[in-house]
Amino acid sequence: MRSFVDSGAGWRAVRGFRSRSAALLRAVGGAATMAGQLRHLVEASRLPHVSIRVLPLAAGAHDGAVAGSFVLLDFPLGLRVDPDPPVVYQESLTGALYLDRPAEWAAHEQVWAGLDALALDEEESRRLIVKIGEEVHHG
Repeated sequence: MRSFVDSGAGWRAVRGFRSRSAALLRAVGGAATMAGQLRHLVEASRLPHVSIRVLPLAAGAHDGAVAGSFVLLDFPLGLRVDPDPPVVYQESLTGALYLDRPAEWAAHEQVWAGLDALALDEEESRRLIVKIGEEVHHG
């Protein structure tokens, strides 16, 4: 999914959010904090420009585990004659990488497509987040 949102300072690319269900189970800050965070995710998931999809544990091993966390930045043409090339952004402990070679973009797009195929749809993800909040974090 690729969409563009007017942020007030111009158009910005928005991609859906993917989370491993294990991350939703891990208590950070205690049960009440986690329950509140999960409720916030459910509320945010109802916004028109937000897509939250969960990768279930049953999905098993996948290329996303090898690729790590990344963001695909794709820029609209706007008023420019020449489009800006798409960029893969990756953060690490000590810095960040901006990958702009077509082969790097293609590899990350392929990983994204694989995650997209394995992830629950938005409604199933919302139901799972609610269930984990209620049953695991007692929210």
